[in-house]
Amino acid sequence: MGPLNQGLLARLGIRPRIVLMFALVFGLMGSLGLLLMQHNLLPAFDAIEKRFAQDSAKRVVSGFDEQLSSLSVLNHDWAFWDELYSHMQQPSPAFEHSNIGTAAMQSSNLNAILFVDRHQKVAGFGARAQSNGEMPRQNDVLAPLLRRWARAPQQTLVTACGLMQVQKMVSAVCWTPIVHSDGTGTPIGLVVMARELDRSTLATIGQNAGIPFTVEPQAEAPSGAATAELSWELSAFKYLPHRSLGVVYEDQRITMHYLLYDLEEKPFSAVHMQLERSLAAQAQRIVLDVVLQLALVALVSGLALLLAVHLWLVRPIRRLQADLVGLGTTQRWDSVLAYERADEIGALTQGVNALLQVLRCQVDALTTLSSTDALTGIANRRQFDERLAYEFVRLARRPAPLSLLLLDVDHFKRYNDMYGHPMGDAALQQVGALLKKCCRQQDLPARIGGEEFGLLLPETDAPGAITMAEKCMQALAAQAIVHGGSTTHPYLTASIGIATWGSDHVGEASALLRQADEALYTAKQQGRNRICHRCYPDLPTS
Repeated sequence: MGPLNQGLLARLGIRPRIVLMFALVFGLMGSLGLLLMQHNLLPAFDAIEKRFAQDSAKRVVSGFDEQLSSLSVLNHDWAFWDELYSHMQQPSPAFEHSNIGTAAMQSSNLNAILFVDRHQKVAGFGARAQSNGEMPRQNDVLAPLLRRWARAPQQTLVTACGLMQVQKMVSAVCWTPIVHSDGTGTPIGLVVMARELDRSTLATIGQNAGIPFTVEPQAEAPSGAATAELSWELSAFKYLPHRSLGVVYEDQRITMHYLLYDLEEKPFSAVHMQLERSLAAQAQRIVLDVVLQLALVALVSGLALLLAVHLWLVRPIRRLQADLVGLGTTQRWDSVLAYERADEIGALTQGVNALLQVLRCQVDALTTLSSTDALTGIANRRQFDERLAYEFVRLARRPAPLSLLLLDVDHFKRYNDMYGHPMGDAALQQVGALLKKCCRQQDLPARIGGEEFGLLLPETDAPGAITMAEKCMQALAAQAIVHGGSTTHPYLTASIGIATWGSDHVGEASALLRQADEALYTAKQQGRNRICHRCYPDLPTS
């Protein structure tokens, strides 16, 4: 850049520089972006469109294959039916009436059932009218099947299936050699089943595939397709032998057709599918919109940028920055930035508010975790000490009795050694739960050691504390937690030490805690499973 240009830029202010640089960079990036979009976007959309069309066609054709699979299961079950085998050996009118008679066929989901003996003669036939009112005839199903057998005889016990046209309706046909239920013995004949793919079935296939289609009685592709037809290979099907899909690309749509072949490998119907080329049209619209928008932005952005940068960017960001600095100083994470805008700055402000809410929740959660015992869910030693100190501060302002219960589970080490630590943890959880249940709303139950618990009772005198201790002892006894290692009692018990701080006492929280601990020690010395109370400083020990 020459000296003259450098001097000109030096004389320009910051906002004109932004306008100039924006115009240059935006023009260069816009031109490059358009080239890249035309080179990459349109082919990418075409590939996505092709893949979607292939998947859609695959789902439709798979629906026909699944109909054959469904029919094959039923056909296979009949072929391995001992009663049918016996019927083929010695025909039974009762069997035929019960299973393929008029009433039986009306209640089935089949349109025709044939029993063919080993000499290719019909040994039983049942039929139900199709959706067009026509009744399938024996020869409609048997003749194509026999012609297929003449070309490729069936030698195994595998169920074979295919599609065919029965009385002008597309139908699924399956056949299986009839043998004993265990698969042994020489096949004594065939059981053949035909099921029409009626409108309801085709609608279900279309609904599951997510694409509309039609089945037309013709083998040719749509008119005008020969000049631009492509061929796609679909993945293999279980019963449908052909995988070729004819495709015609047009400006507005993709037309696909799949030929349905009958048992003699002759096309008799075609499945026609159409997909609107919405992705290709959308890609074209995107490119055109980008061109128009870039031209418009390039025209007006230089004039509007100077004002916009100040009003819409610099000033709001400075205000947001000041608010964030204030939050960092006060650490009021429950604050909300009351700065509403309908643009990116407003979205940024909302994002900051969302982060503040997350931060507040995390701070609350950490506070709860730091003050709660993870095993029992009641207060931990930290919260207990803080609450005890707070109660003494409160007593200095408004004197009132304060009692403290220290509860220690008797012989708990033996319990852990005998039943294992998981059972020990469960027992501690039960103790914590009963303390929480027994105490009042203003009381604080806490786990202050391994098997040692504390219960802080504000505004509770000695008789009230003793009553609460007895209530806890009774609740523990009601739990009836077996303790085979205890030398005190066959069930889990606890010793409780009580200290009560009168309204006329002066001292620190540690003194009350020490008195309760001494009372607990006395309870243990006197044989455990008992309550010992001590009033500080001069109440006699019970």
